Amino acid sequence: MTTRLRSTLSTTRRITLLLTLLVLPTTAAPRANATDEAPGALAAGRISFESFEARQVGGPDADAGLGDWFLGNGTICAAISDPAHESPLSPRGGVLIDLGHCGRADDQWAVFQPLLNLAQSEIVPIESILSGQDDQSAWVQTRALYRGVEILTTYRVDRALPTALAVSFRARRLAEGDRLFGLGAITLHASGQLAAFSLSRRDLASSRGFVHPPNDRSSNRKLLASLVDADVTILVGGEAGPPISYGVERAGATLSEAGTTSPLSSFTITGGHYTLQNALANPPWLGAASGRPGLAQLAQLPFMDLEDGAELAVDYRIWVGERADVASVTDRLFASETRAAGRVDDPSARVHVTLASGAPISEVAPDPSGAYALRLPPGRYVARARAAAGREAQVEFEVPAVSETGAPGPETTAAPSAASGPPAAVAIPPLALGTPGEIALPEGFTGRLVLLNEDGSGPVRFHESLLGFAVGEESIPSGVEADFLNVAPRAGASAQVPPTPTTTAGPVRVAVPAGRYRVLAVRGPEYASAETKLEIRAGAVSPLELAPLTRVAPTPGWIAADLHVHTGQSFDSSLPESRQIEAFAASGAEVLVSTEHDRIFDPRPAIAARGLERELVGVTGSEMTSAYEGGDSPFTSGHLNAFPLEAEPDAFRRGAIRLEGRRLRDALAELRARPAPPFVQINHPRPSPAYAAEDTFFASLGVAGEPYDPTRSFSEWPNSVLVEKSPRHGGRDLDVEAVELLNGESLERYRVIRADWLSFLLQGERLVATANSDSHRLGHVVGLPRTYVRMENDRVEAFDEAAFMRALRAGRAYGSTGPLIDLRLGEAEIGELHAGSKGVLELRVHGAEWVPIAEWRAYVDGALVHRAPIARGESASLPLVFAKDAFVTVEVEGPAEGLYRDVLPGFVPFAFSNPIFVDVDGNGRWDAPGLPERSALPLTITRPGEPD
Repeated sequence: MTTRLRSTLSTTRRITLLLTLLVLPTTAAPRANATDEAPGALAAGRISFESFEARQVGGPDADAGLGDWFLGNGTICAAISDPAHESPLSPRGGVLIDLGHCGRADDQWAVFQPLLNLAQSEIVPIESILSGQDDQSAWVQTRALYRGVEILTTYRVDRALPTALAVSFRARRLAEGDRLFGLGAITLHASGQLAAFSLSRRDLASSRGFVHPPNDRSSNRKLLASLVDADVTILVGGEAGPPISYGVERAGATLSEAGTTSPLSSFTITGGHYTLQNALANPPWLGAASGRPGLAQLAQLPFMDLEDGAELAVDYRIWVGERADVASVTDRLFASETRAAGRVDDPSARVHVTLASGAPISEVAPDPSGAYALRLPPGRYVARARAAAGREAQVEFEVPAVSETGAPGPETTAAPSAASGPPAAVAIPPLALGTPGEIALPEGFTGRLVLLNEDGSGPVRFHESLLGFAVGEESIPSGVEADFLNVAPRAGASAQVPPTPTTTAGPVRVAVPAGRYRVLAVRGPEYASAETKLEIRAGAVSPLELAPLTRVAPTPGWIAADLHVHTGQSFDSSLPESRQIEAFAASGAEVLVSTEHDRIFDPRPAIAARGLERELVGVTGSEMTSAYEGGDSPFTSGHLNAFPLEAEPDAFRRGAIRLEGRRLRDALAELRARPAPPFVQINHPRPSPAYAAEDTFFASLGVAGEPYDPTRSFSEWPNSVLVEKSPRHGGRDLDVEAVELLNGESLERYRVIRADWLSFLLQGERLVATANSDSHRLGHVVGLPRTYVRMENDRVEAFDEAAFMRALRAGRAYGSTGPLIDLRLGEAEIGELHAGSKGVLELRVHGAEWVPIAEWRAYVDGALVHRAPIARGESASLPLVFAKDAFVTVEVEGPAEGLYRDVLPGFVPFAFSNPIFVDVDGNGRWDAPGLPERSALPLTITRPGEPD
């Protein structure tokens, strides 16, 4: 999970009734749904062994399995999780987790989570589920009884509106309990997985479109500005995924009491990762009774409650659009309005439609011919086309008050193109974008390309989202946009025949703004770089001529792994598996460990489908994710990777372990009970410096509410909670095998986590240190940092997963963002045991010429004992004498300069080793030295050039 998203979820948990806190602070082809029912075929019920194939929704984000609940009408299909199955925000289920078109395997829905009183701690705890159907509709209903209030949630599909899922909340007080002043729901669209468009049909001129106000709590005025009166939030599917969009319409909110029904105030808040839609429980005594509440209404929250005999009703309608655009939903909302149509000369463009005042109304994706159409209310409009290479064009048009074509026919269940349908009453003038300049990618090339404009404007951003999703000043990138381009050929299937490269997964030609460019090409730290110049002219194709990059720094006996990789299979990513696999090959890494959030995913079929089995191998895993504060883990249990795992295709989330609301040791015990217990790694256990408020495991220890203190022993609070044994199974929270020291490019966070790791080692807890990318999108480099693992046979085609896991468990590994190292103490290598009271530490540093290397440092028991300059290709030796058992580690670092800085902004050339252990007393094992005096514990180190 990305740092920004972890911070957002942390803030989500802190929403309270106080105004100042009333804000939530970023392949293998999917198996198609076997359902092939005629439109109008209604069905509802529980998913069983017999019905699973027919009832799974299918798609990148489909989670439902045995025991969950299915709902469909032959046009759209949905799944509601069983109450025993967790959600991304709660240890309880009973919520909408899958939604898509029947038979299309296009689900990109994460969760629709009912919420009370604007607080994640007030998640509606579903107790039971029923289903049923009649001639006109099918439904699934959940029931919860919470603090004296009964909440019934009904999900319904029908024949009359075949592309809409109706969701109704009904709350009644049955007994005394805490106040209920708000009822609503959170929809997750994390890290740009879906792009949110805000529409206010009550006042179209106030619609926000894809640009949402910032969630700023610095003043009440700014806080209120984040609350909008949007009654529809349209979520546009990932631009590289199956075409789909969702329209979450707030259909109504009322209070019925003493025979009177009153409208209620409601509002919407959208952030980069979520949309919160909420209704207040009472009409205000001061101010407007409906619409967006103001300061006067919100000030009355402490006095609001659902009284005995009253019923709170909140209704939503979730539309499912057949295209990945806004218009496939707004056309349903504006079904009786006039149809307008036009054409753009680039069918890959997006057309944004605004009122003449600038208020966004819709957005449409043209069909392959460039034609587009959409329905609009009367008014004066501007159609603005956006396309690759920074091209834009706009035209003005008007929709008259009276439609010349009359009212449209009834809603159709088909998926027409944007231009299909009856002739339009309004013809939009053509949009001319012109032909962009393009580069023709080199055949047979594998690597990552960076194009730097010689005018100093920076790198070209490829596949930039044309939607413009933003919160305040912060742009929310899509899963495929990046400041570089990944290129990987498809190799021939036969090992006996030389491969014939083609660029089938990536585009052969790519649009680039006109200009003069410095082109940089790299393929990871083992390969040479290349540089050339290229001029791009509008309307012309410029061939990019690059020879294959040579492997100049081979690593015999070592294989390059990234143990933390995500794709669109995670709820917070829209990146197709094939694109991430291509990026992985372009990075030069070799072992991709798939760690999708709370889902077990096998990447090997996708690697084979991409034709890259000779370049990389896949390992099946999962990232166990915890965001909920409550249950047995009041401060969350963090995130952990577990691999290898075996997916259970018909199970909820394919058999992933549940972590929400559980103490970590209990989840670990469940993993250990598997026939083949996986390797478990604690991920990013400390907050990023940029997001100090995010919840991570070492920041709270799950149950302590205080951070781990590396200067204290495990016998002292709060550290002691890590080694407390469960009275039930004897397991501990620290029964993991690895800790992710380096996550992404942040060396600042590395140094904080390093202090924790050293503290563990000094007290005898041998956790393997790893370095991983945690990449969720193309713009986040995958395969760097990486963990090099010692293997006798390091050839990809001979990969032995069991041998790989044995070496990793033994700590025979080092982490790197570029420098490559060979290290030994006497005859002992990394992860091994050196016998004797003295020895010579020998280090060889190598790597590609474009990776700067300047210094190495040696540590004994975590204390710095030596630092000296070193250059690429050089070796160094250091005699060491030990008074008692010890452990030895090294670090290598260089300046971020030159080509390295240009192709890897934010990174620093850096490598660290796992320990070589030293047995001085001859008992055949390493005995931990224990913590030194607190004043002597090595918690930090100095940077190159700084005084010791």
